[in-house]
Amino acid sequence: MYVLAPRLPGDTCVISVAIGSDSVIFQKKFLYHTSVTVTTIAGNGSRAEYRDGDLTQSIVAPRYLCVDKEDNVFMINRDVNMYHVARIDEEANELITVARDVVANVPAADPLTGVISFPTETTVGSFYTLDPQEFWAPRIREMKWPATGDRPDAGWKHCMVFNPDDGFIYTRYYYGHIVKINPRTYEVETIYKTEQGDSYGLTFNPLTPNILYISFFGNAGVNANSICSIDVTDPENTFKKLTGSTSGGHRDGRLEVAQFRNPEQIFCDADGNIYVADRSNHCIRRITPEGLVETVLGMPGTAGWRDGGKEEALFNNPTGIGISSDGSVYVADFDNNRVRKLSVN
Repeated sequence: MYVLAPRLPGDTCVISVAIGSDSVIFQKKFLYHTSVTVTTIAGNGSRAEYRDGDLTQSIVAPRYLCVDKEDNVFMINRDVNMYHVARIDEEANELITVARDVVANVPAADPLTGVISFPTETTVGSFYTLDPQEFWAPRIREMKWPATGDRPDAGWKHCMVFNPDDGFIYTRYYYGHIVKINPRTYEVETIYKTEQGDSYGLTFNPLTPNILYISFFGNAGVNANSICSIDVTDPENTFKKLTGSTSGGHRDGRLEVAQFRNPEQIFCDADGNIYVADRSNHCIRRITPEGLVETVLGMPGTAGWRDGGKEEALFNNPTGIGISSDGSVYVADFDNNRVRKLSVN
């Protein structure tokens, strides 16, 4: 009997076959040999004028991504005069525009309700929600700040993430404020303040609940070009920089000596691997649960567009990352004007 088995978590796999009430387990373990390939699923390489509809003929400037619990892929399209939020339907081969003329930043999907939230910069507390119960119609929300206390001077917030452990939304401002938002009342609490600078990536790791990982852009001072973490249950005592050099570069290996150059969106999969859109290195990087950094796809320092495996694939300023339930990684390949898909085989 030949059995086609799906990829399962871990490095080994035990196969059992059941027919009616009879079953048998193969006594030997199957060993996985993992390979990653990239294909283009949206965008034709042009940025002339935004076009939805057929994925292969769509015209996009994809900046950020997220994937909800039903594996709907949402794309934030951001370029001069090209502000859109769209949903990618791979099965129907269709790009569906959800919102137009909305200046949106990194979105986050609620793992329970499927509601998509993303920050905008109109006011200090403004952000949008897309509820699947309302066919993802955009709703503008406003955070409720305490009457007293420090608050950001402007609405420069570039990323949101849901914490599945406490149910709050987290965001960080250019001025350094890390805040948590009650998704029902929109009340806000500032839990910590870092040095100022941009950050386009926030993620929680299911293997280490309540540890918020943050990617910092090259303008973030002592945290520039770095990955940092903070325990949101004890923020005053736990903020730390996990990587070494702030000057920007490319180096794989142990996390404490690894180097990134303008890392943007980050996202953690179910196995605890954190994927990084390492923008100025033109690479997709991965931080394993053991704290090792590896280049998954792309040639460090070389921009280009090419699908294929590890030896062929090229990116051009990738900025967004989203991961589906089967482990597929979606990439907003910004300066290639395409959304790419990394399939783990």
